[in-house]
Amino acid sequence: MNLDHPAALIIGAVLNDRRSAAQISVEAAARRLRIPAIQLLDIEAGRGHVARTDIHRLCSLYGVPDEGLALSGMGQVAWYPGMGRPGPGNDPFATARYDRAHGSAERLSTVVRHTLQVRWLAPRIPPPLRTPALAAADVLVPARIHWPAPRPGDVFILDERALKGSRSKDTAVQIRHLLDLREAGAQIHLLPLPPHVGEVIELTLPGGTVLAHNHFHPAYQATDQSSADIDNALAATVTGPDPLEQALAHQSAAGLRAPDGRNPR
Repeated sequence: MNLDHPAALIIGAVLNDRRSAAQISVEAAARRLRIPAIQLLDIEAGRGHVARTDIHRLCSLYGVPDEGLALSGMGQVAWYPGMGRPGPGNDPFATARYDRAHGSAERLSTVVRHTLQVRWLAPRIPPPLRTPALAAADVLVPARIHWPAPRPGDVFILDERALKGSRSKDTAVQIRHLLDLREAGAQIHLLPLPPHVGEVIELTLPGGTVLAHNHFHPAYQATDQSSADIDNALAATVTGPDPLEQALAHQSAAGLRAPDGRNPR
């Protein structure tokens, strides 16, 4: 399939990672497919032609045969009842490609490791920023998934409500963890986001940029208004009291109150 779609970047990054994990050289894998090594490098960079059968053969060679079905599935346009069939004016390559197969969140974490930069807009605390206690509380995504630590230059924009309404020791620990990550260089902003804003992850890979909507069963597509939402949120940051520091102070003050809500004497 000649996958002229940003999902090709996702497929290529996962194939590259699985080949490296299997300790198989580009030359050895290319010989198995009977293609030039440069062609396999193009596939891993999200460029060029790759047959679905080749994806399955590569995944079998790398010892992850189940990945073949998931990755080749991203090469197809998914049309569901209610979406309607593509009409004459629809561009199938502009349509989101879904990863709904088992292990979708783990594949996304793999792609995040291959990025040059991540910009993550989220109404809740996203996996790379979570403490082990918060990660264990996510019933959808296994806590065993290794999300790479945020790097200097990575940007996270969180809804301020994600840290409100909960007065617990775990919440205070989570806030301190966010402050530590920011001290290490990650850009973490706490803002009042509009209610309709969902989770958007902008992944800048060596071969280009792709958006993922939702870290669990993500939908991949080209950059669109969602990237502008990230830009607009960053533009809304203002100087003044640090919202994270304020949230931590609020938690600390709540911890000093007696069970009946009164401050202890």
